[in-house]
Amino acid sequence: MKTHTNRTAFTLIELLVVIAIIGILASLLLPVLSRAKKKARTMQSVNNQRQIGMAYVGYLSDNEGWFPRVSGPAGVGGKVGMAVGQSAKGLRPLPPVVVKLYGAKVPIEERPLNRYISTSMDENSLKVFHDPNDTGGGAYSVPSCWESFGNSYQPQVADDMFRVKRVLGERNESEDNYEGQSMHEQELTIGNAVDKKIIQGDWNWPYDREDAWHGSEGIGRHVMLYGDWHVEQFTFPPTTTMTNWFLSPPPDANYRWW
Repeated sequence: MKTHTNRTAFTLIELLVVIAIIGILASLLLPVLSRAKKKARTMQSVNNQRQIGMAYVGYLSDNEGWFPRVSGPAGVGGKVGMAVGQSAKGLRPLPPVVVKLYGAKVPIEERPLNRYISTSMDENSLKVFHDPNDTGGGAYSVPSCWESFGNSYQPQVADDMFRVKRVLGERNESEDNYEGQSMHEQELTIGNAVDKKIIQGDWNWPYDREDAWHGSEGIGRHVMLYGDWHVEQFTFPPTTTMTNWFLSPPPDANYRWW
């Protein structure tokens, strides 16, 4: 008579087949999950800037329609930055002139939008100024703009650049100078183009560099906040074009943005 035995283990070939199938499934799913995760972080950035937009609205209401004057673009809100960049030997302090120019060391209580975001103004409650896709970069190779400057988002301060009219005045400039004067909210309605007026965006706008935080498929998209307080992803012209527009032509409300 034949005897039957119950097999309780896989053969080596069966195990290899299962492992191969799992590997194929993982290779198909991981890119999808990665894209989904990045999209979720981009949506968080959109929500962050919507909240920041409401903070601007609160500030304008309390200050007769005038936008704030700030000590560097990072100084509009967020935490005190570490003011460091990356080098071949690791992290290094940023040059003092850069720290001052960007406002990395501006105290929390001197960043005007903070009190419209949080009454406690502790670092954790101010994370609305942290873009979850913030990987730093830029001319000084900062590891994270949030960590280095205290703010992942850069408003247009002092000068008209890249066809964008300045919004915030620079406190280190005299109020008698254009660079030291902030914009009044009435200026947003120039040419009925308030929906095209750029207020701020993720720190490395407007370039189409490979390190654009919200770029995809080779396109350097940026999350931008506009004068009517809507937020959207925007794709600027190529970097080669934008660098030629550093200081001219001047902002024009009839153009795609101003």
